[in-house]
Amino acid sequence: MMNTKKPIYEVPVPSTDFTMEAMLCGDTIRFGYRKQKTDYKGGIRFRGILATRTRAERCCKPWHIEQTYDTLAEVEESSWVEEMGADTEERWRDAWEMHHFIIYLDSVGCFELIAESWEAVAEEPGTWA
Repeated sequence: MMNTKKPIYEVPVPSTDFTMEAMLCGDTIRFGYRKQKTDYKGGIRFRGILATRTRAERCCKPWHIEQTYDTLAEVEESSWVEEMGADTEERWRDAWEMHHFIIYLDSVGCFELIAESWEAVAEEPGTWA
């Protein structure tokens, strides 16, 4: 079957320990957690986002959770990437790399993005405003 997943990054603490519900804010999936009596914020930032989709926890099938629970994965041979490529105007079609990223976070659900790249947001004390 196409759409195999390759794990590439694990969030710094289990999402069951998040003190704020994870959310996609602009180009970043933000989350907060508490460690050694201190609040921390972290996240995953994406560059060159072409498309996003989210599923509430109650709508996720096993495929959305397997290999992606608290783990960012890249979907290889993604039919969604193929669809987006076909839908993109020809002059823009090769302007960016397209990678299909997916992560499942407890109590929130599944985030999927087609983007050029990603990076972990450095953990720092504090909370998201």
